[in-house]
Amino acid sequence: MSAVVVLPAMSRGQRDGWCALLDLHDVMSTGWTLVGGQMVHLWCAERGVAPARPTDDLDAVLDVRANPAALMEFTTALTGMGFAPDGETWNGHQHRWVRDEAQIDVLIPRWLGARAANGKGAGGRTTLETPGAQQALDRTEEIAVDVGGRLGIVRRPSLLGALVAKDAAHTVVLDKARRRHLTDFLVLTTMIEPQDRLEDASARDRTYLESMLGALVRDGRAVASVEGAATGVSTLRLALGLED
Repeated sequence: MSAVVVLPAMSRGQRDGWCALLDLHDVMSTGWTLVGGQMVHLWCAERGVAPARPTDDLDAVLDVRANPAALMEFTTALTGMGFAPDGETWNGHQHRWVRDEAQIDVLIPRWLGARAANGKGAGGRTTLETPGAQQALDRTEEIAVDVGGRLGIVRRPSLLGALVAKDAAHTVVLDKARRRHLTDFLVLTTMIEPQDRLEDASARDRTYLESMLGALVRDGRAVASVEGAATGVSTLRLALGLED
């Protein structure tokens, strides 16, 4: 495991959410990974890059393919820590769990079939599916972190897994705030280093990555909005063998 990553000062709700994830690792050390904006913030802290956008909530995706009971186990642990579902979506999903100002969204991979999709958590309801999550889970690494003096372990995808997760999230066209995934993706490209081995991307990974690169071509302003992104995108294209 690498050296301890010291996370920057954060809001009370964000800190409480992070500490909850560290507590969760103590009771459920496998079967989940951090995704979303806080995943990007963690990578920024690891590589010394400033995040491009604020975000307080945390997102965790569960490996229900390997453990069909993961949703029940994870949300039962949350319940034991004082979290409760923050209502339901219009179609009955309970994905958001809150405790005071802390907020954790609990997700599962998409395309795993009806049994996985219909699994219920401690609140008696299903949760949301998200694309690209299995790739993130399959590339999960454990990182030691310091959150305001609280030391612990968090699980997050490799940089390749993080890039694919953001690409996949951007494909959800009903997400009214999907542009944030472009920004997050661009920030991640600025951190690419040789040891990240992006050349190991699978055919499915490449489908997502090339789709996002195409979206960036169509949105000429996005790359210019993130410092270093032009170089980062070029590095990614080289790693994937897409440069002439």
